[in-house]
Amino acid sequence: MSRPKPCLAILGAGPTGLEAALAAVENGFAFTLYEASERVAGHVLDWSHVELFSPWGYDVSPRARRALAAAGVELPAQDDPTCPSGKELVRRVLEPIARLPAIRAGLRTGIRVVSVGREGLLKHEEIASARRGALPFRLLLADASGREWTESADVVLDCTGSYSRPNALGDGGIRAPGESELDSEIRRRIPNLEEEPADWAGKTILVVGAGHSALTAVASLAELAMSEPETSVIWALRRENPSWYFDPADPLPGRSALAVRGRELFDGASPSVHAIRGVVVDSLSRAGSRYAVSLRHTDGRVESVHVDRILSLTGAVGNHDLYRQLQIHECYATLGPMKLSAALLGSASADCLAQDSQGAEALLNPEPNFFILGAKSYGRNSSFLMRLGWRQVDEVFELLRAPCNESAGEAPQRTN
Repeated sequence: MSRPKPCLAILGAGPTGLEAALAAVENGFAFTLYEASERVAGHVLDWSHVELFSPWGYDVSPRARRALAAAGVELPAQDDPTCPSGKELVRRVLEPIARLPAIRAGLRTGIRVVSVGREGLLKHEEIASARRGALPFRLLLADASGREWTESADVVLDCTGSYSRPNALGDGGIRAPGESELDSEIRRRIPNLEEEPADWAGKTILVVGAGHSALTAVASLAELAMSEPETSVIWALRRENPSWYFDPADPLPGRSALAVRGRELFDGASPSVHAIRGVVVDSLSRAGSRYAVSLRHTDGRVESVHVDRILSLTGAVGNHDLYRQLQIHECYATLGPMKLSAALLGSASADCLAQDSQGAEALLNPEPNFFILGAKSYGRNSSFLMRLGWRQVDEVFELLRAPCNESAGEAPQRTN
């Protein structure tokens, strides 16, 4: 006999969460899709002015194409070589998905999931027990007014991503002295120079970070400096010689172009960009209307710089406090789910295009019917691509459709 289909709670209405909602509709599962922002894809909207590396063929799932085509929504062709901005992705794909009647019925925006637990149980109770999977999840929710309440679900898909939790800029990944005091004044997003030029033009800006976000910001600021020559960038990089992925045959030309430009700026191509290699932020403080930042070199020497703006682009990692009362096995290195992280650490390539799904088994946690999907599932591993999240959704629903499935979780570890 098959049991009734469970009720799903999908946390986060970004690309993976909306894909999960579409899959729930296709498979006949009741669901509620919670989004903390007032609009869907709140994280994408935070970088809406930034262009993706990937063209449209990488940015719309087959499931989304089917659903939107059936609703008469016109999409860019699969072979369209243009790369959309985050704003275009939201406007042309993600918001139209959210407006589909079957999705809209389960969507609740402006509702933040604060934490998730098991009804009647604490974290340490019923370890590897079938009883744990038989009890519903208890979700603590909050709205913008601060009102809190609880709701229940049989299955939880955590698709909340990582963008809302930027990493600290201090040495060792912890906050530098003074960082907490200046937190509200430190920018941790790629700036939109077209909408806020006065905040950056003519300023001395400290940029901390060496990933694609930092490269994008430094390149944009260098371009701004061509028309606003008083603008200067101090680019603090932890490594002496960062290596950025570059392949002349890269199928993502935007990524290659950014890597080339980043290397040029790193090597001094712009008089407005001064890259300081092999340094960490030791401390920060106010210095009148400016900021004094101490940079510590690998040889122990400390250099002090005075800047008008601080831009910290050191990556982000998801909200892991969300499930602190659940039995989640996290990787000690990446903070992703242990099985998936182990599979990724053993893969041959770190490039996102070379990544493939690691299979449904890698998505299982000791906590039955709790799944971490999308960018958050990769933790500190930066090789995530949207299509991997779509495949994860397929794999979870394969598990949920399994007949007589009492719960989806790791097999109990037995000892003799």
